[in-house]
Amino acid sequence: MSNIVKMQICNSEIEALPDSSPQPLTVPAAEPETANDGSLLDLLTTLSTRNGIAVVQHGARLAVMSELLVAMLAHLPVAMRAGIVESFRDRIEELMSLSDDRSLPEQYHTALLTEVNRYLNALQ
Repeated sequence: MSNIVKMQICNSEIEALPDSSPQPLTVPAAEPETANDGSLLDLLTTLSTRNGIAVVQHGARLAVMSELLVAMLAHLPVAMRAGIVESFRDRIEELMSLSDDRSLPEQYHTALLTEVNRYLNALQ
């Protein structure tokens, strides 16, 4: 079991809650001659459900971190923001160059550029 603790905002206080991430699915080694299609389908359904839940939880965590970052950026002095924009653009260029050697789906690039523009707008 993970020692990671999640935080929940409750009545303006932060309350620690135990990690509720789905546990890894252990798939028993199936014997090809005795494995039945129903049990394999059940395992695939369970795996797909757990993966979907994990993706949704990850998205929620990213949304909270994104909003926190935008809120923090809004409170920076204007002079500091210019330096951050320059550094951020340089780092994004390097990040994008890393993907030149890999075939990534268009959705990756679209999401990346959408987030980059979001933070650049927050820094203005």
